[in-house]
Amino acid sequence: MKKVELARSRVFPFLIWTFVLWVSRARNVVSDNDLSVTGRLWRLSFVVTFVALAVIVGVRFIRNLETYKWLMALVIWSIGFWLIRGGGILLDNEWSFGFKFVHTILMLVTFCLAALAIIKPDR
Repeated sequence: MKKVELARSRVFPFLIWTFVLWVSRARNVVSDNDLSVTGRLWRLSFVVTFVALAVIVGVRFIRNLETYKWLMALVIWSIGFWLIRGGGILLDNEWSFGFKFVHTILMLVTFCLAALAIIKPDR
């Protein structure tokens, strides 16, 4: 396997996961009638940030442009978000076990794919 292919096989699962996860989150936010306009915009700002970073990394990677800094920005943003939001969900008694379980899985998959994405190819 070539280095580029190996790197692609490590980066693209993270990008696809990020894109699918946050596009589905956008659908949930838009369809939540209990949210105020401000609440909806606040949540969608996170969606836009995640999706924009994933698209930037993907396009730069495909065009063979320097990608590492953008990828690291997405990885750090993802881990930071999930540590704060995921930790908050786990510690808040308001959420059901099922909700906590699902979000823990989302968080752990994100962590694993982020770590895999930044591992440099074998030489």
